[in-house]
Amino acid sequence: MSEAAQEAAQAVERVAEQQGGLDQRIAAAEQRIARLDLQAQAAAGNAARAEGLLIAFSARRALDRGADLGFLADQLRLRFGDAMPNAVQTVVAFGRNPITLDQLIARLDGMAPDLAQNNRGFSWEQLGNEISQLFVVRRETTPSPQPRLRLERARLFLQSGRVDAAVAEVRNLPGAASAEDWIRDARRYAAAQNALDLIETAAVLEPRRLRDGAGNPIEQASPAIAVPAMPPAQ
Repeated sequence: MSEAAQEAAQAVERVAEQQGGLDQRIAAAEQRIARLDLQAQAAAGNAARAEGLLIAFSARRALDRGADLGFLADQLRLRFGDAMPNAVQTVVAFGRNPITLDQLIARLDGMAPDLAQNNRGFSWEQLGNEISQLFVVRRETTPSPQPRLRLERARLFLQSGRVDAAVAEVRNLPGAASAEDWIRDARRYAAAQNALDLIETAAVLEPRRLRDGAGNPIEQASPAIAVPAMPPAQ
């Protein structure tokens, strides 16, 4: 082979080596871009989840004050309508006519005299129940059925947020028939609080069907869900 042919062959080899190195650099750059894209998607997804959680918290604060939800109702529908339609409907409906825990407590205090006495009139069934109460032997740990103590327990349950337990106490009072409106509002309040709990949990854990503020699906998995570790290379 002539010297010129050898130089040409060497030049071709150098170009091939350079091209191979260029291909490797391009592949490495593409991998870095892919990782950056995944990181950006994760950041955007986590930010959207945080925004959704903030919306849920804001809705709870508004209802706790007895305020109108306003734009928060639209945000709840947009972000959680697909994932938690029933919970969103419950919260939005309650927001149209909210009632606060303080109002429930105040109304219970105001109804106390009526609740402590039976206003349904005399009946043989009522007389039989009252006579039977005279001869019931209760254990020391059994709560007293006296209306005053039931009212106290109902109030304590309300103050601690145990609305369902408070409703159960009120329903067992002699004048429970006069508390139907209160019981209905208390149950609405409890249902709205439970629905908000579900929405807040969905903001963190729901693996699909959540949406961001623009209505786009959140593809990023929840950061609270542990990703299984990859098995070691064999």
